[in-house]
This record gives sequence, structure tokens and C-alpha cells, in this order.
Amino acid sequence: MKVLIAKNAQDAKEICNILKDEGYECAIVEKSLEIIDRVYTELPNLIILDLRLSHPSGLAILKKLKSAPSTRDIPIILSASARYTKRLARGYELGAFDYICKPYFKEEILARVRNITCTNSRVAELEQLLDRDYLTGLYNRRFFMERFVEELAWSKRYHEPLSVFMLDIDYFKKVNDTYGHECGDEILKQIAKTLTSSLRTEDIVARYGGEEFIVLLSNTNADGAITAAEKLRSAVEQRDFCYTDIHLRLTISIGVTTAYDRGGELSIDDIIGRADNALYAAKKGSRNRVVFL
Repeated sequence: MKVLIAKNAQDAKEICNILKDEGYECAIVEKSLEIIDRVYTELPNLIILDLRLSHPSGLAILKKLKSAPSTRDIPIILSASARYTKRLARGYELGAFDYICKPYFKEEILARVRNITCTNSRVAELEQLLDRDYLTGLYNRRFFMERFVEELAWSKRYHEPLSVFMLDIDYFKKVNDTYGHECGDEILKQIAKTLTSSLRTEDIVARYGGEEFIVLLSNTNADGAITAAEKLRSAVEQRDFCYTDIHLRLTISIGVTTAYDRGGELSIDDIIGRADNALYAAKKGSRNRVVFL
């Protein structure tokens, strides 16, 4: 479990030493302006955020993290003096989970972190039942569309890039017809694992239907999306897919588009339609290729 501690160095090291002794991985960031970027690069499971930070303030950072779809579910513990009652109250309103204050007691900090871990695990179990595709374990189409609405609104509000690609397995019908649907189901599971291992943790990967998948890449421009798609296409091409004693080599076709710097107001249907057209162009050509529209 990784904890990002956003505090001055002396306090951060004290907390870090407590957590490291119990096996937690820690990262420290002191400058307010670097916190958001470090959250995206470190991908912490928990954030300890000092309310005394300024330019931007701790509350401003908390608000942005909790309003962004890709970071809002990361639990945040505020670090503040107990006398900051108004700031703490506002922090709870914005979505903070808990708070700690000096002097730091090992037993207290570990208990609060364990409580958060336990609560998040239970929430994750419930989300697994509601939001995941039963076969592949990827997100289902309903969850993807709900998240897309939020990510697109965020992208427009903060003028951040947003990209999407759609893909499907080339000649997958032949797999089912030749080796049966049990083999086909196993191949879909292995494709899903290849997707999640080749893409970033924050990318939203969903089964769109049948052998078709869709990926939402936040804060990613056209070049970044094309690079990610090519990496994924290559990973599938090089993998040996297995079912019992059957070994198969498969390929995928990918259609890529972006909602960034297009001008005007693109709807979700527009963006998905463009990605679908790009996928159609990839399959109409030689397949096993990436097409951007």
C-alpha cells in the first residue's frame, strides 16, 4: 500500500517512519504546486494532506482531487491542528476521510490508516458486483458511460486532453467456431488481462460488447493515445494465448480519437462514433493496426 504524504519534510519523515515500520510504502511531496502531478505519477492508495499548505491551499488541493473522477476515490487524511475547526469542517464537506494532528502517536496513525483500508476494501467488493463485467472482470458498459460523462465534463472544464479508443479481436468468430465458446471465453479473459497490464492504472477499460472493448484515457492527447494503442496492439500480437493444449496467436484492431482541441462541443456519442469509425477503418484495411480519426 502506497501513501503520499504532502507536508513539510520534518513532519512528513516522522509519519513516514511510522508507516514504513509497518510495511507501508511512502512518498513525500513538500511543494503545493507539485502535489496533483505527484498523485498521478505515484498513484497512491492513500494521501495525507497538510491543511497548512498554501499557493494553492490544502483545501484547494483537496477540492480538486475530490472533484476529479480519476482521483476522487483516493482516501485523504488531513493533517491539521485541532484548533483549525472551520478548515477541518470544510475538509470533511469536500470529502476528506479523517484527520491527524501533532503530536503524532504511532498507534493512532496506524489505526486510522487500517480503518480506511478496511472501509475501502468493503466498498471495492460492492463496486466489483455492480460495475464489473462478469466474464472478464473489466468495467461494464454502464459504468464506462457514467464515468465518461464525468471525465468529459472535467476535460472541458479544465481544458485537459481526453482520448478514447475502441478495439476488437480480429477474426474472433473463427476461434469460437473452431474451438468452441469455452475457448473463446478464456481468450476474452486473457485479452482483458493484456489490456490491464499494458495500460495505465488510471485508464478506464471496459468490455463494450462481445469481443469489443473500449478504453478511456484521461489527460491524454492524440500522440499519447496512439502510443498507448500501439503498445497494446504489439502486446497482443506477441502473446501466446492458451486454452488446454490449444495455443493461438491473435491480433487486434484499434480505432483512436480524442476530444482535445477539436473545437466546439463534442458529445459522448460523437466521440464514440469517431472511435468506432476509426476501428472500422482499421478492420477494413489490413487489420492488426491502429487508425486515428
